Amino acid sequence: MFIGFLAMFMIAFLSGPAISAKSVTIMGTVNADGQIVTDNDQVYEIGENKKGDELFELVGKKVKVTGTIKEEDGTKVITVNSYKAIEE
Repeated sequence: MFIGFLAMFMIAFLSGPAISAKSVTIMGTVNADGQIVTDNDQVYEIGENKKGDELFELVGKKVKVTGTIKEEDGTKVITVNSYKAIEE
């Protein structure tokens, strides 16, 4: 029984960060380094997934991006769920 409890605790502990990640929306310009730079100079690396790969094709364009952000070694990485190019 103790092992079952320990296993449940470990599952809950390890899945906590994934569950706590919430969706955010940012606006900025895609640069040639695979980043989104916001108007207030915040820099977000574009995470590697299908939507992120599509976003790389919009270098120089202003975009509105929805996704989850995590920090890796002091760098903010956004995993893109959806995006939209903004016409100016």
